[in-house]
Amino acid sequence: MRKYLILYTILIILLAIPIGYYYRAVIAPNKALISNLITAMAILTIFPSMIQLKTEGFVKSFKDWKFITIYLIYGYVLFPVLAMALSPTLGDPQVGVSFVAGNAVPASSASLGYVLIVRGNLELATALVLIAIIIGIPLIPLIIKSYANIASVPVPIESIVTSLVEVLIVPLLVLQTIRYIILKKKGRKYVDEYLKDPLSLWTMLAVLTLIFLLVFSQAAKIISNPLIAVKVIVYQAIAIIGVFGMTLAISKVLHIKYEDHQAVAILSVGKNESIAAAIITSALGPQAAIAPALIPTIQPVIIISYIHAENWVRKFLG
Repeated sequence: MRKYLILYTILIILLAIPIGYYYRAVIAPNKALISNLITAMAILTIFPSMIQLKTEGFVKSFKDWKFITIYLIYGYVLFPVLAMALSPTLGDPQVGVSFVAGNAVPASSASLGYVLIVRGNLELATALVLIAIIIGIPLIPLIIKSYANIASVPVPIESIVTSLVEVLIVPLLVLQTIRYIILKKKGRKYVDEYLKDPLSLWTMLAVLTLIFLLVFSQAAKIISNPLIAVKVIVYQAIAIIGVFGMTLAISKVLHIKYEDHQAVAILSVGKNESIAAAIITSALGPQAAIAPALIPTIQPVIIISYIHAENWVRKFLG
Protein backbone atom coordinates (compact mmCIF):
# COMPACT_ATOMS: atom_id res chain seq x y z
CA MET A 1 0.00 0.00 0.00
CA ARG A 2 2.89 2.39 0.77
CA LYS A 3 4.18 1.98 -2.79
CA TYR A 4 1.00 3.44 -4.27
CA LEU A 5 0.08 5.81 -1.43
CA ILE A 6 0.32 8.90 -3.65
CA LEU A 7 -2.02 7.33 -6.22
CA TYR A 8 -4.47 6.36 -3.46
CA THR A 9 -4.34 9.93 -2.16
CA ILE A 10 -5.18 11.36 -5.57
CA LEU A 11 -7.97 8.82 -6.02
CA ILE A 12 -9.46 9.69 -2.61
CA ILE A 13 -9.45 13.40 -3.54
CA LEU A 14 -11.08 12.70 -6.91
CA LEU A 15 -13.81 10.70 -5.14
CA ALA A 16 -14.33 13.17 -2.30
CA ILE A 17 -14.88 16.19 -4.58
CA PRO A 18 -18.00 14.96 -6.46
CA ILE A 19 -19.41 13.21 -3.38
CA GLY A 20 -18.91 16.29 -1.22
CA TYR A 21 -20.40 18.56 -3.87
CA TYR A 22 -23.46 16.31 -4.22
CA TYR A 23 -24.03 16.35 -0.45
CA ARG A 24 -23.18 20.04 0.02
CA ALA A 25 -26.67 20.73 1.35
CA VAL A 26 -26.07 18.14 4.09
CA ILE A 27 -22.59 19.39 4.93
CA ALA A 28 -23.59 22.99 5.64
CA PRO A 29 -25.81 22.33 8.71
CA ASN A 30 -23.47 19.64 10.09
CA LYS A 31 -20.19 21.55 10.27
CA ALA A 32 -19.77 20.84 13.99
CA LEU A 33 -20.09 17.07 13.47
CA ILE A 34 -17.66 17.10 10.55
CA SER A 35 -15.24 19.23 12.57
CA ASN A 36 -15.28 16.71 15.43
CA LEU A 37 -14.77 13.81 13.01
CA ILE A 38 -11.77 15.55 11.42
CA THR A 39 -10.19 16.23 14.81
CA ALA A 40 -10.72 12.62 15.91
CA MET A 41 -9.25 11.27 12.68
CA ALA A 42 -6.27 13.63 12.94
CA ILE A 43 -5.52 12.20 16.38
CA LEU A 44 -5.84 8.64 15.06
CA THR A 45 -3.30 9.32 12.29
CA ILE A 46 -0.73 10.33 14.91
CA PHE A 47 -1.23 7.43 17.34
CA PRO A 48 0.93 4.82 15.52
CA SER A 49 3.89 7.15 14.97
CA MET A 50 3.82 8.20 18.64
CA ILE A 51 4.17 4.54 19.67
CA GLN A 52 7.11 4.06 17.29
CA LEU A 53 8.86 7.26 18.35
CA LYS A 54 12.01 6.33 20.29
CA THR A 55 12.38 8.78 23.15
CA GLU A 56 15.04 6.70 24.89
CA GLY A 57 18.32 8.58 24.93
CA PHE A 58 16.58 11.84 24.06
CA VAL A 59 18.59 13.93 26.54
CA LYS A 60 21.89 12.87 24.92
CA SER A 61 20.82 14.44 21.63
CA PHE A 62 20.84 17.94 23.11
CA LYS A 63 24.58 18.00 22.40
CA ASP A 64 23.71 18.54 18.73
CA TRP A 65 22.64 22.12 19.44
CA LYS A 66 23.92 23.41 16.06
CA PHE A 67 21.67 21.09 14.07
CA ILE A 68 18.75 21.68 16.41
CA THR A 69 19.06 25.45 15.94
CA ILE A 70 19.29 25.14 12.15
CA TYR A 71 16.30 22.81 12.05
CA LEU A 72 14.15 25.13 14.17
CA ILE A 73 15.04 28.07 11.90
CA TYR A 74 14.03 26.08 8.81
CA GLY A 75 10.82 24.77 10.34
CA TYR A 76 9.57 27.69 12.41
CA VAL A 77 11.04 30.69 10.57
CA LEU A 78 11.80 29.93 6.92
CA PHE A 79 8.73 27.85 6.06
CA PRO A 80 6.24 30.16 7.82
CA VAL A 81 7.81 33.25 6.22
CA LEU A 82 7.55 31.68 2.75
CA ALA A 83 3.94 30.67 3.46
CA MET A 84 3.07 34.16 4.71
CA ALA A 85 4.57 35.69 1.56
CA LEU A 86 2.52 33.42 -0.73
CA SER A 87 -0.76 33.21 1.22
CA PRO A 88 -2.19 36.67 0.36
CA THR A 89 -2.39 35.67 -3.33
CA LEU A 90 -4.59 32.64 -2.58
CA GLY A 91 -7.65 34.90 -2.66
CA ASP A 92 -9.41 33.56 0.43
CA PRO A 93 -7.96 34.84 3.74
CA GLN A 94 -9.08 31.75 5.66
CA VAL A 95 -7.37 29.46 3.14
CA GLY A 96 -4.30 31.66 3.54
CA VAL A 97 -4.34 31.07 7.30
CA SER A 98 -4.68 27.31 6.72
CA PHE A 99 -1.72 27.41 4.29
CA VAL A 100 0.41 29.14 6.92
CA ALA A 101 -0.72 26.57 9.51
CA GLY A 102 0.20 23.76 7.12
CA ASN A 103 3.73 25.13 6.96
CA ALA A 104 4.11 25.98 10.66
CA VAL A 105 3.47 22.51 12.09
CA PRO A 106 6.34 20.17 13.10
CA ALA A 107 7.54 17.20 11.11
CA SER A 108 5.69 13.95 11.17
CA SER A 109 7.51 11.15 12.95
CA ALA A 110 6.66 9.14 9.83
CA SER A 111 9.32 11.28 8.11
CA LEU A 112 11.84 9.29 10.12
CA GLY A 113 11.26 6.54 7.58
CA TYR A 114 12.58 8.80 4.82
CA VAL A 115 15.67 9.59 6.91
CA LEU A 116 16.24 5.87 7.38
CA ILE A 117 15.98 5.22 3.62
CA VAL A 118 18.70 7.77 2.78
CA ARG A 119 20.90 6.56 5.67
CA GLY A 120 20.66 9.84 7.54
CA ASN A 121 21.37 10.38 11.24
CA LEU A 122 18.30 8.67 12.71
CA GLU A 123 19.19 9.49 16.33
CA LEU A 124 19.41 13.19 15.48
CA ALA A 125 16.18 13.02 13.45
CA THR A 126 14.30 11.48 16.38
CA ALA A 127 15.53 14.23 18.68
CA LEU A 128 14.45 16.87 16.16
CA VAL A 129 10.91 15.48 16.04
CA LEU A 130 10.60 15.60 19.82
CA ILE A 131 12.12 19.05 20.13
CA ALA A 132 9.87 20.38 17.38
CA ILE A 133 6.83 19.13 19.30
CA ILE A 134 7.95 20.80 22.52
CA ILE A 135 8.97 24.09 20.89
CA GLY A 136 5.89 24.05 18.67
CA ILE A 137 3.41 24.37 21.53
CA PRO A 138 4.14 28.12 22.05
CA LEU A 139 5.43 28.90 18.54
CA ILE A 140 2.68 27.44 16.32
CA PRO A 141 -0.16 29.49 17.86
CA LEU A 142 2.05 32.59 17.69
CA ILE A 143 2.84 32.09 13.99
CA ILE A 144 -0.77 31.37 13.00
CA LYS A 145 -2.16 34.23 15.09
CA SER A 146 0.42 36.65 13.65
CA TYR A 147 -0.64 35.94 10.08
CA ALA A 148 -4.34 35.83 11.00
CA ASN A 149 -4.01 39.36 12.38
CA ILE A 150 -2.33 40.52 9.15
CA ALA A 151 -5.10 38.87 7.08
CA SER A 152 -7.83 40.23 9.41
CA VAL A 153 -9.12 36.74 10.16
CA PRO A 154 -10.34 36.26 13.75
CA VAL A 155 -8.65 33.15 15.10
CA PRO A 156 -9.17 32.14 18.75
CA ILE A 157 -5.71 31.28 20.04
CA GLU A 158 -7.28 29.14 22.79
CA SER A 159 -8.65 26.78 20.13
CA ILE A 160 -5.20 26.41 18.57
CA VAL A 161 -3.54 25.64 21.90
CA THR A 162 -6.31 23.19 22.83
CA SER A 163 -5.92 21.40 19.48
CA LEU A 164 -2.16 21.12 19.94
CA VAL A 165 -2.60 19.61 23.38
CA GLU A 166 -5.22 17.16 22.08
CA VAL A 167 -3.34 16.17 18.94
CA LEU A 168 0.29 16.33 20.13
CA ILE A 169 0.84 16.34 23.87
CA VAL A 170 -1.85 13.92 25.05
CA PRO A 171 -1.10 11.26 22.37
CA LEU A 172 2.65 11.63 23.01
CA LEU A 173 2.31 11.08 26.76
CA VAL A 174 -0.27 8.30 26.53
CA LEU A 175 1.36 6.38 23.70
CA GLN A 176 4.90 6.70 25.01
CA THR A 177 3.57 5.17 28.23
CA ILE A 178 2.06 2.34 26.19
CA ARG A 179 5.36 1.97 24.33
CA TYR A 180 7.23 1.69 27.64
CA ILE A 181 4.83 -1.00 28.90
CA ILE A 182 5.11 -3.00 25.66
CA LEU A 183 8.91 -2.69 25.70
CA LYS A 184 8.98 -4.11 29.23
CA LYS A 185 6.68 -7.00 28.41
CA LYS A 186 7.52 -7.86 24.80
CA GLY A 187 10.95 -6.36 24.16
CA ARG A 188 12.31 -3.86 21.65
CA LYS A 189 12.17 -6.23 18.68
CA TYR A 190 8.40 -6.65 19.10
CA VAL A 191 7.83 -2.87 19.08
CA ASP A 192 10.30 -1.91 16.37
CA GLU A 193 9.73 -4.83 13.99
CA TYR A 194 6.51 -6.78 14.65
CA LEU A 195 4.31 -3.70 15.22
CA LYS A 196 5.88 -1.69 12.40
CA ASP A 197 3.74 -3.00 9.51
CA PRO A 198 0.30 -2.96 11.23
CA LEU A 199 0.95 0.51 12.66
CA SER A 200 2.11 1.73 9.26
CA LEU A 201 -1.08 0.39 7.65
CA TRP A 202 -3.16 2.07 10.38
CA THR A 203 -1.44 5.39 9.67
CA MET A 204 -1.98 5.22 5.92
CA LEU A 205 -5.67 4.27 6.23
CA ALA A 206 -6.25 7.02 8.79
CA VAL A 207 -4.48 9.61 6.62
CA LEU A 208 -6.55 8.66 3.57
CA THR A 209 -9.75 8.87 5.63
CA LEU A 210 -8.71 12.26 6.98
CA ILE A 211 -7.97 13.58 3.49
CA PHE A 212 -11.37 12.33 2.29
CA LEU A 213 -13.17 14.13 5.14
CA LEU A 214 -11.25 17.37 4.52
CA VAL A 215 -11.84 17.42 0.76
CA PHE A 216 -15.44 16.18 1.18
CA SER A 217 -16.19 19.11 3.50
CA GLN A 218 -14.72 21.64 1.05
CA ALA A 219 -15.81 20.16 -2.28
CA ALA A 220 -18.17 23.03 -3.09
CA LYS A 221 -15.36 25.56 -2.62
CA ILE A 222 -12.92 23.53 -4.74
CA ILE A 223 -15.40 23.16 -7.62
CA SER A 224 -16.50 26.80 -7.50
CA ASN A 225 -12.89 28.02 -7.34
CA PRO A 226 -10.47 25.29 -8.56
CA LEU A 227 -7.70 27.89 -8.90
CA ILE A 228 -7.31 27.93 -5.10
CA ALA A 229 -6.56 24.19 -5.07
CA VAL A 230 -4.02 24.56 -7.88
CA LYS A 231 -2.34 27.49 -6.12
CA VAL A 232 -2.04 25.60 -2.82
CA ILE A 233 -0.32 22.66 -4.53
CA VAL A 234 1.99 24.84 -6.66
CA TYR A 235 2.90 27.13 -3.74
CA GLN A 236 3.69 24.16 -1.52
CA ALA A 237 5.94 22.73 -4.22
CA ILE A 238 7.75 26.08 -4.45
CA ALA A 239 8.19 26.22 -0.66
CA ILE A 240 9.52 22.65 -0.36
CA ILE A 241 11.91 22.91 -3.30
CA GLY A 242 13.11 26.30 -2.08
CA VAL A 243 13.83 25.01 1.42
CA PHE A 244 15.56 21.89 0.08
CA GLY A 245 17.79 24.13 -2.04
CA MET A 246 18.59 26.39 0.89
CA THR A 247 19.42 23.46 3.19
CA LEU A 248 21.86 22.11 0.60
CA ALA A 249 23.57 25.48 0.19
CA ILE A 250 23.87 26.09 3.94
CA SER A 251 25.08 22.53 4.65
CA LYS A 252 27.73 22.97 1.97
CA VAL A 253 28.95 26.27 3.43
CA LEU A 254 28.92 24.98 7.03
CA HIS A 255 30.54 21.64 6.05
CA ILE A 256 27.67 19.65 7.57
CA LYS A 257 28.05 15.91 7.08
CA TYR A 258 25.71 14.08 4.70
CA GLU A 259 24.04 12.05 7.47
CA ASP A 260 23.30 15.10 9.61
CA HIS A 261 22.17 17.15 6.62
CA GLN A 262 19.64 14.53 5.55
CA ALA A 263 18.13 14.36 9.04
CA VAL A 264 17.73 18.15 9.19
CA ALA A 265 16.58 18.65 5.58
CA ILE A 266 13.97 15.89 5.42
CA LEU A 267 12.53 16.66 8.85
CA SER A 268 12.30 20.33 7.85
CA VAL A 269 10.02 19.71 4.87
CA GLY A 270 8.04 16.66 6.09
CA LYS A 271 5.21 18.61 7.72
CA ASN A 272 2.51 16.78 9.69
CA GLU A 273 -0.66 17.99 7.99
CA SER A 274 -2.89 16.04 10.38
CA ILE A 275 -1.93 18.54 13.08
CA ALA A 276 -2.61 21.49 10.78
CA ALA A 277 -6.00 20.04 9.84
CA ALA A 278 -6.99 19.67 13.49
CA ILE A 279 -5.84 23.21 14.34
CA ILE A 280 -7.64 24.94 11.46
CA THR A 281 -10.78 22.85 11.80
CA SER A 282 -10.98 23.69 15.48
CA ALA A 283 -10.23 27.40 14.98
CA LEU A 284 -12.05 28.20 11.73
CA GLY A 285 -14.10 25.15 10.80
CA PRO A 286 -13.60 22.39 8.20
CA GLN A 287 -14.43 24.74 5.32
CA ALA A 288 -11.10 26.53 5.84
CA ALA A 289 -8.85 23.46 6.02
CA ILE A 290 -8.25 23.10 2.30
CA ALA A 291 -4.46 23.51 2.50
CA PRO A 292 -3.81 20.59 4.92
CA ALA A 293 -6.05 18.47 2.68
CA LEU A 294 -4.12 19.21 -0.51
CA ILE A 295 -0.51 19.49 0.70
CA PRO A 296 -0.20 15.67 1.11
CA THR A 297 -0.72 15.32 -2.65
CA ILE A 298 2.56 17.10 -3.43
CA GLN A 299 4.73 16.84 -0.29
CA PRO A 300 5.63 13.12 -0.56
CA VAL A 301 6.17 13.40 -4.33
CA ILE A 302 8.92 15.99 -3.88
CA ILE A 303 10.46 14.25 -0.86
CA ILE A 304 10.63 10.93 -2.72
CA SER A 305 12.15 12.70 -5.74
CA TYR A 306 14.74 14.20 -3.40
CA ILE A 307 15.45 10.76 -1.95
CA HIS A 308 16.20 9.48 -5.46
CA ALA A 309 18.89 12.18 -5.69
CA GLU A 310 20.68 10.63 -2.69
CA ASN A 311 23.96 9.96 -4.54
CA TRP A 312 24.08 13.45 -6.00
CA VAL A 313 23.47 15.00 -2.55
CA ARG A 314 26.28 12.90 -1.08
CA LYS A 315 28.69 14.04 -3.80
CA PHE A 316 27.59 17.68 -3.52
CA LEU A 317 28.24 17.78 0.22
CA GLY A 318 31.57 16.07 -0.27
